[in-house]
Amino acid sequence: MNNVLMGIAKAGIKESGKEDLLVIKLPFACEAHFVFTTNHFAAAPVIYSKNMLEASGNRVSAMVINSGNANCGTGIEGYEHAKMMGEKVAELFDIPKEEVLVFSTGIIGKPLPIINVLEGIEYAVNHLEVLDLEMAAKAISTTDRFPKYAFCKKDNYEAFCFGKGAGMIHPNMATMLAFCFTNSKLMPRKHFDDILEKTFNSIDVDGCQSTNDSFGVISYGDLDYSDDVYNCVYKVCKEVSDMIVKDGEGATKIITIEVKHASIKTKAKVIANAIATSNLVKTAMFGADPNWGRILAAAGSTIFPIDPLKVSLHIMGVKVYDRAPIHFNKEKLSQKMRESQDIEIVLDLKEGKEHFSYRFSDLGYEYIKINAEYTT
Repeated sequence: MNNVLMGIAKAGIKESGKEDLLVIKLPFACEAHFVFTTNHFAAAPVIYSKNMLEASGNRVSAMVINSGNANCGTGIEGYEHAKMMGEKVAELFDIPKEEVLVFSTGIIGKPLPIINVLEGIEYAVNHLEVLDLEMAAKAISTTDRFPKYAFCKKDNYEAFCFGKGAGMIHPNMATMLAFCFTNSKLMPRKHFDDILEKTFNSIDVDGCQSTNDSFGVISYGDLDYSDDVYNCVYKVCKEVSDMIVKDGEGATKIITIEVKHASIKTKAKVIANAIATSNLVKTAMFGADPNWGRILAAAGSTIFPIDPLKVSLHIMGVKVYDRAPIHFNKEKLSQKMRESQDIEIVLDLKEGKEHFSYRFSDLGYEYIKINAEYTT
């Protein structure tokens, strides 16, 4: 981690006056895999960074990230501002502009106070220090209640990740912002995609996809890639993605839905997604209501058929449906749900060997309060 440097500044973007700008300096032009939101209303920095990665051959020497302003829906001016941010960093570090990525997160539709941002970049570059994951995570936070970061070491291998996100969390991409680093050679793209699928692309807070979602794995070392690297990267990504669910705006519970014994994996994933994004299921979980009807209704709402005369459903280890409604102690199960922050739901389709798990948060009063007051 000592090879990765950071600089933090207060650029006056956040009304709170807290740190809102982060510059990351890598030891050289590092190979990287990135993925971005598929939202067609993508923010200017997303478009700019995709262009830079294409131009550089997926090599990154530095990144600049601002919080408090998404620089989205800001027209041609927004793209110019992202470009100015990237080129400012490149000039100060004397590196090719194509090797600088730009990220933003915050309110949509407001122009960046670009003069303040450029001054903040200069301050951050002139005050570099060894990357501190907690400080970096705080600098890019918006409605987050706590910083999100993780570290893993296995023999000589290490991987670490920091990110942010609490609302507008729904995959395809999946998190707001998350950055993972490893001191090995770059993992194969298929391994990156696999980790993405199991972590940031299998979480949900509110079913709302962000315009700025970005996730990357950056290789800053030359150790041979191995299973230990994969396991470390997966571990830190899993931890950070779980933190995002835990910090879901107003969330009180983390729910895991596992769909098993599906005929194909896609079916298991689609059904798990339908359950995880159902507001009726989410509100039932908030109310500690073992409402199996809402869960099965969501499961049956996809393009993939399920057989009510075959499926079974467990909530926190209690069987609540098995080819037909069955008797269970609803009051006791509700009390168990009420006392736990983690709820497990298992839907058995009883038709094949494939499975998929999804993590999501409940939905309560606080989510409405936060988002009613979070305005442009």
